[in-house]
Formats: sequence, C-alpha cells, structure tokens
Amino acid sequence: MLAYAKKYDEFCSDVNTGQIDKVIMHALNRDFSDSEKRSFRVSLSAVKNALSNRNIPVDSQVGLEFNVPLTTKRIDFIIGGEDNQGHKNVVIVELKQWEKVKHTEMSDIVVLGTEQRVHPSWQAFSYGATITNFNEYVEKENVRVYQCTFLHDYQKEYENEIKHNVYEDGLRRAPAYINDEWVKFADYISEKIQKGTSDNILFELRNGRIRPSEFLVKCLDDSLNGNSKIQLIDEQRIAFSNIKLEVDKALKNKKRTVIIVKGGAGTGKSLIALHLLGHLFKQKKMAFYVAKSSYIKESYFKMLTKDIPNYKMLRELFRGSGDFRKEGLNGNKQFDCLIVDEAHRLTEKTKQSFMYYGNNQIQEIIHASKVTVFFIDETQQIDIKDYGTIANIKKAAELECATVIEDDSRFLLKTQFRCNGSDEYINWVEGILYNRDIKQLVDGIDYDIKIYDDLNEMKNEIIKRNSESNNPSRMLSGDVFPWISMNDKTQVDINIGDFHAQWNKKKSFAVDDESVEEVGCIHTSQGMEFEYVGLIIGDDLLYRDGKIVTDYSRHPEKSGEFKRPHQRRVMEEDVPIIDRIIRNTYKVLFTRAQKGLFLYVMDKDLKDYLEIQIQKLNEESRKCRLMAYVDKNSDKIVNKY
Repeated sequence: MLAYAKKYDEFCSDVNTGQIDKVIMHALNRDFSDSEKRSFRVSLSAVKNALSNRNIPVDSQVGLEFNVPLTTKRIDFIIGGEDNQGHKNVVIVELKQWEKVKHTEMSDIVVLGTEQRVHPSWQAFSYGATITNFNEYVEKENVRVYQCTFLHDYQKEYENEIKHNVYEDGLRRAPAYINDEWVKFADYISEKIQKGTSDNILFELRNGRIRPSEFLVKCLDDSLNGNSKIQLIDEQRIAFSNIKLEVDKALKNKKRTVIIVKGGAGTGKSLIALHLLGHLFKQKKMAFYVAKSSYIKESYFKMLTKDIPNYKMLRELFRGSGDFRKEGLNGNKQFDCLIVDEAHRLTEKTKQSFMYYGNNQIQEIIHASKVTVFFIDETQQIDIKDYGTIANIKKAAELECATVIEDDSRFLLKTQFRCNGSDEYINWVEGILYNRDIKQLVDGIDYDIKIYDDLNEMKNEIIKRNSESNNPSRMLSGDVFPWISMNDKTQVDINIGDFHAQWNKKKSFAVDDESVEEVGCIHTSQGMEFEYVGLIIGDDLLYRDGKIVTDYSRHPEKSGEFKRPHQRRVMEEDVPIIDRIIRNTYKVLFTRAQKGLFLYVMDKDLKDYLEIQIQKLNEESRKCRLMAYVDKNSDKIVNKY
C-alpha cells in the first residue's frame, strides 16, 4: 500500500493548497477525524517548510503512508532519488508532534506522558531495516535506505531526554531532529537526494518481491552456527530433524499445516525454534519467530547478536503474537512458516495500552501462515489470560481447515537439559509445589540447593557465581513487590531488612551484563536459563496445616495477571485457577538454573518445611551415589576385603 506517491513539486503544491489530507483520505478509502487531518497538515507542512530552503530536486519522489512490508505499520514520509554519484537512495522520515518525553534505562523506550513508547529513531530504523532485508528490488538494485525522525514541535529544553546517551545506538542509525534543527533535517535529506531518477523508486519498492535478503540469511546462519549456547543435543536434534521434515513436506505440498511440539522446562523448545528459523531462511522462505513476551524476544535477539557487529537487522525476525490480526498482514499474502515459542502464553485478544483488539491470537497466527509450529508446555501458564492450550490450537486449526500434526513419538521433548539434566529434580519440585507425593530417588540429584537467612549474602554469592562463568547467574523473585521504580529510577522496589534492590530495568535482563545487581521477575526469566539462581520466595507461597497454599492478595493491587480483560478485581470463581498460576510461576522460577538454586523464603513455616525436604533430598542423593559406586566397584571391594 502506498497512499500517496507524487513528485516533490506536486507534494509541495498539495500541501500549499491544503489538499494533502483529502488525497490521502481518498487513497485509504476512509474518513479522518479532525485531529488526524490537523496532524497531517501540521506535520507535512513542517516537512515542506524545512525543505523549501534546500535544492530538493523537483522530480524526486515523495510517498506518504507507505506500508512497511510484513507489518501493519506505515511510514509517514519517504522520499526517493539519487545522489551525485548516481546511487539510488530513499530516506524514511518518522514524524512526531511530541513536545517532550522522559528517557528510560531501556535503549529503545521513552515515556510520553505516562505511557512507554518506542523511541522514534528505533521506530524509523526498524522500518528501514525491514525494507532493506525483505525487499528484492532493494537488494538487486543496491538501493540505499536511510532513516531519520523529525520532531518538529519538540522543545529544546527537553533535548537531553530524547537524545540521552542510552539512545546513542538508535540515534546513530536514525538521527532525531527537533524544533530548532529544521536546517539540519533539511541538510540530511538534501545530502541523500540530490537529483531525480529514471526509476519509479517508490512504486518499485511497493511492488518488490518480499523475501529475505542474502545478507540477512548469512547473518542468521552465522549467528546460529557460531553460538555455542544454542546448539542442539541428542533428542533435540532428532525432534528438530523431524519437525523440519514435516514443515518442508507441507510447504512442498502447499497444505496448510499446524505442528504441535510439547516439552517441559529446559527441554530445548526455544533452541529448536531458532534453528528451524535458520533452516527456513536458508531456503529463502518467509518465516518468523513469534512470542507473546517481549522479554523473551529481546533476550534471544541479544543472545544471537552478542559480540557480532551490525547485526541489529535480526531484530525484524522476532515478532509479537499480536502482529497478525486484521488480514494476516499485507492483505491476502501469507507467510511460509510462523514458529510460535511459549505458545502457552498466547492470549485470546491482543492488549494494547488499555484496549483489547482482534479475535483470537491462535487463529490469527494460523490464518497468516501456510505452516505454523507451536512449541507448548501448558504447565507454564502464568496469567489468567493465557489462552494457549493444545485444545484451543486444535480448535483454531479446524476453523482454518488446517491439518494438525501431533506426534508424541517424534515431537515430544522429554529430556530436560537444565537443572543439571535431572528429571528427578523436576519431579521433586512438582511434588513440593503441587502437594503431590515425592517420588523416591533412583539416581539421586547432583544439584546445589541451599536456603539463606541473609539476602545480601545470597546476592553476593550470585554475583560471585556470575563472575566465574560465561553463563549468567541472576536473582529472581515471586511477583509480590510493586514495581515503583518503573517510572522513578530513584525508588527501590524490594526492601527486606537491610536488603534493597530494584526490579529488572531492561527487557534483556537475562543476558544483559549489567543486570546482575537487579532482581528479575517471571516475565524476564521464563524461557531463559542461568548458571545459578537466587530466588526470593514471596509471601504468596505459604505452608499451612501440612501443605503448601497460596495467597494471591500478597500481589500488588495493580497487578493484572489474575484479572480478566476489563475486570478491576479478581473474580471469586477464578481463585482455583489463580492458585494454579502461582504454583506454575514458582515452578518456572525453580527450574531456571543449570547448576544450583539458592533460596530466601519469606514465610517462616515454609522455610522450615523446605529445609526438611532439602535435607531429605540431599540424604537420598548421597545414598543413591553410594549405591551406584558400590555397584560399579563391587569386584574391587570384594577383592580388597
């Protein structure tokens, strides 16, 4: 979609005569509100006025409301032409009427009023990166894509907020110009667009074939093959090969297919998803990694691109689960394959700010793709709005006339590679948290579990372990402390005795080197793994009358994980579901570490109970190891005595 495409002199004329909003409104076939019309007129007049003192070629091409491929996003202003060396160039401009923002600790997020928004430089860069990496015309014709943002009303006194050092990377990729920098903005455009071109660049961009570029394919391949943290082992590779076989077969036969892959914590679902993405990209298939949680997407993106320069474009391969409403993106076009990780976290509707949109995320994703692969573990649902179940996937697939492949012999991941590979530890955790009988150990558990009385001592041990390994160690906690530092970084969220800490500042907490001083929540740790975890068990998990119980009232009043859409209070009939959600949450937190779990327990009775259970666990493990030693060395022992 390209709502407006004319030569530069015609654009100036349409702005001067006040016709610009009418032309766009006609092209989009919808009415605009008065505020939208005013927005068009003000912003586009600002662009025209800024450029009027520069010799912008009259035959350069201007586009408005240009649809970014593979998204529902639109580019405000785009101009195409050539420089004096004959290179074909386009410049993307993100327009904002903002007057001020507040910076955050996150490299791509600002606060506008009370809402978090993507920094406009990152917004513009993401649009340019998508066009560069997925438009065949750009690759074949070597079109150079530049981007910037023009905040024409932004006040000079707040410049340090929008241009804070935390945004340095984004500003380098897409400069931001405020209301006293109109000349600099015009210079940026005029340096790139110095003459017109015989090609109709904007129409070629609009009609260019959508497929991954060679460079993007190489970036992903290099990231996967060169990263020891995301290599497949044993059963993971068997499952990957079988999933790959079925995906290739379905694409060849042009049959809409849904594949369900089940596996518990630490079995490698996310690793297989990433390798499947790499396999499909090598074949130049349009495939994306999809997850509801922005924390998971950000962590895996950072893991893939760590220490690899200029690979920021890989960000476009990671999509949110709410990106596929409307017509499956780009009208009737379908993706070849959507790979949905943490499918148990999918919701029925997509929340944006305070509103809920769409109909059914599962069905929307299946509708948008020829083949959809869902990686799921229903025991990891941690919000009452989590809608991703195998039953709901099958129901949506039936509505979309898709063939469902659910093969437990090939697609069921049983062996977990976290918690030192101990399935018996997982059984022990489930026995504790869900008040089940704890199975007698057979092999024993070689896993470091310890309860701390002093939280600062536990934190220091986590920092020490983090410094000794290439894999991160982190502090985590149940969600019982209000996140007051989100909008005021001087505030402290967690105060227990003389221990003081803030919740995680960045979405990439799990892989960010600086976050070891912070405490992570379920959302920043689900789907990730650490070397050691120091876990604060909040007072929402208690030991009463011989069993573990939960108390959802200990969670901050503003928390939304227990409230259904548009509900301000917890529904009484949902209390049993909430009980399971709290237990599921702690199961996830108990199973994040590879080598050991350190605990601080707020409820004294629960602390006493866990100390007894850990002591029993360690004693049984020692007996198992002793018996294994005796069995292995029985001949030597007999000979000795």
